[in-house]
Amino acid sequence: MGKQRLSKHWFSVILVVVLFLFNDLSSHIIDTIQSYQPSAYSIATGSVGKLLTYLSNNWLTYGLTLIGYFFVWMMLIVIVVTGMLLIWGLASRQHFLIGLKSLQIHLAVFVMVLLFIPLNQVGFKFPIAYYLTIPKTFIDPIMTPVMWVIIGLVNIGLLLLAYRLRLVPYFAITTRQNLKINVTHSWQQTKFQTGQFLLTIGKYALMTIAVIGGFFWLQRLFDQVLNTGLNRSMVNILIAIAIGYFYFVTSQVLLLFITKDQQIAHTRLQDKKLYLRIIQVIIIGLVGASSSLLSGKFVSHPIKNYVVIAHKGVSSESDASNTIISLNKVSKTKPDYVEIDIQATSDGVYVLSHDAKIKAKNGKTYQINETPWHILKKLRYEENGKIITATPFIAYIKRANQLNQKLLVELKINTTITTAQLVHFQKKYGAYLTENRAQLQSMNQNAIKRLAKYSDRPIGLLSPVVNSVNNAKFNTFYAMEYSNVNTNIARQVIKKHKTLYVWTLNKEADINSNYALGVQGYITDYPKETREILQKLSRHAVYADAMWYIVMLQKTAV
Repeated sequence: MGKQRLSKHWFSVILVVVLFLFNDLSSHIIDTIQSYQPSAYSIATGSVGKLLTYLSNNWLTYGLTLIGYFFVWMMLIVIVVTGMLLIWGLASRQHFLIGLKSLQIHLAVFVMVLLFIPLNQVGFKFPIAYYLTIPKTFIDPIMTPVMWVIIGLVNIGLLLLAYRLRLVPYFAITTRQNLKINVTHSWQQTKFQTGQFLLTIGKYALMTIAVIGGFFWLQRLFDQVLNTGLNRSMVNILIAIAIGYFYFVTSQVLLLFITKDQQIAHTRLQDKKLYLRIIQVIIIGLVGASSSLLSGKFVSHPIKNYVVIAHKGVSSESDASNTIISLNKVSKTKPDYVEIDIQATSDGVYVLSHDAKIKAKNGKTYQINETPWHILKKLRYEENGKIITATPFIAYIKRANQLNQKLLVELKINTTITTAQLVHFQKKYGAYLTENRAQLQSMNQNAIKRLAKYSDRPIGLLSPVVNSVNNAKFNTFYAMEYSNVNTNIARQVIKKHKTLYVWTLNKEADINSNYALGVQGYITDYPKETREILQKLSRHAVYADAMWYIVMLQKTAV
């Protein structure tokens, strides 16, 4: 009996190692696959015809990419099927092949990946789910305490549903019955296990709060009593331990869903051999440390020569964005740059707007790139309780030049844009941009490559996801969504002699965390307050918020 229990407990530790190795290997495979794809700078966006021609010329490359992704998926299926068969005591070549071929198994794993996305948003390490997580910037505006509770309850409900149906893969391998019958059988056999499920989930939730919360307050103590070098060392140790803990908890939750009977899922090892426990803890700690180093989840030397950028030209979230009134107000806070969004009307006049559509007070919605300027300039619309009209870019940049306020201009290109249109943009606004010492950015990589041939302005790539850092001379900086940034990325950007901006940082905890990662530029709705926080951090960096953020909120594959 002792050996049986020991093997079950060791299975959890082995699963931690397997999860880590899979995450690391799959990330390398995906990076390799993407490295063979044509550079995004070369994707033809000059016209729809050119784009279609580009796709037809590169169909083989993208086809091989899909094959690579399928290989990663099959690796995950192999791990899950192997784990299931070992736990069920059904390990055999026949059952293994049935599991690999079963569409019900593939469906079950796919559902598991989807259900674990919210858990991966808060530190869990389930494979592949990382690539489907949502950037934190897009979540922050809607995440009130009430929304947290609602989303938490919905997710628990969905996990309970999956838990009740967890025997479908077992029946799929052992009975070969159709999905409907297996769903019915699983639902019947697990009807008295809801309470056990809730107790188990509650236990791990409380454990996580205790562990991560304890580490947070411990680091706050270190921040108060230790100098900057020592408290930075301590936070990196705590980060590694916490990541190892999350790998362990991920393995336990996974076991909960692939275990047939509850004895295996909930039996606790009562082993008197202390050295075995120590070995297991060391293995989990090594996984956490390895994950931390490989994924860039650690604190580096901060960059004290930082840049503060006012997001959408505002000094607070209550201001109307992209307006001259807000420009006059925000310039008084003396940001290094004011970031604005511009896009073209149907007749080539660039106006300030973050959104591609405007809902006017007359009740109609207007697509900016389909509306001529003589109509658009008459429209009144509401933003943050203020009635405004679209601001022409020429008027805005002239006022910025009067105020000696540098701009970071996002060229929003919602459709294809021709080189002739880019040349027209440069001829019309280039002199003002040079006088302003402005910088330009866009998500359209091919467009910024072409624009760089005609503009003398620094140009950067804006992206809500992680982009590979390269040596392209026309790309002088990167502007990334902040929850996708890690220390490794920050170091790569510096090594390439480029600059890293992150958006959109409004909370002190997020600013503290990105400062600890080595970020150089902070795009924020609160430029005055952000600068004050950064000035304080440059005198004495604190890392408690960074520990919490890096472990639970920072998106990394490993």
